[in-house]
Amino acid sequence: MLWRDAADKSLTALDALKIYALKTAPAFEAALYSGIRLASSAEPYEKMIAEFSKNVGVAFQILNDLKDWDGDSDNKLVVGQDVLSARPTLLLALALEGLPAAEKEELLSLLRERPRVRTEQGDQTVARVRQLFDRASVFAKADKLVEKFRAKAEALADEVEPVELRELLYYLVDSVLERPAPAPEPEPVTTYHQLQMNR
Repeated sequence: MLWRDAADKSLTALDALKIYALKTAPAFEAALYSGIRLASSAEPYEKMIAEFSKNVGVAFQILNDLKDWDGDSDNKLVVGQDVLSARPTLLLALALEGLPAAEKEELLSLLRERPRVRTEQGDQTVARVRQLFDRASVFAKADKLVEKFRAKAEALADEVEPVELRELLYYLVDSVLERPAPAPEPEPVTTYHQLQMNR
């Protein structure tokens, strides 16, 4: 939240991943630890729980960032809400690291001058940010990172005994990191103008 209102919008991929490890992963860790502790002693699993949860939590948050560009119905209403809210996402960090200096400065300028509510100007901002993200290949890079963190979580689960707990961990990975099948053609983005016409 401090980053959102800061004048300096610099952000590295490592910064974003640290935020996710501190923001999202602990929720998974608390839930998993509680379940294991209720079943038996959690002490032998404490290190595994922390590492497994970190990897699942980070991958989950990256997927959430990607969903923001699909306008998913789970928790986002419109495409690009993270941009309009100036959230420090991994996608933004990857763009800032991967764009040439002039386009990086343009992206930072778009963030500083963004409208805070959905407007036609906001639609234009989101569309241009999307172009810059595509130019920096952030979506493909983020997909690879999801698979990397998923593989790390699965590798940790591979070592767990008893088999029932191992199967539970596999189930958590599969359900939490489930990705919908790609739609044949994306739905058109609802613009501010269309929202006003539908009222």
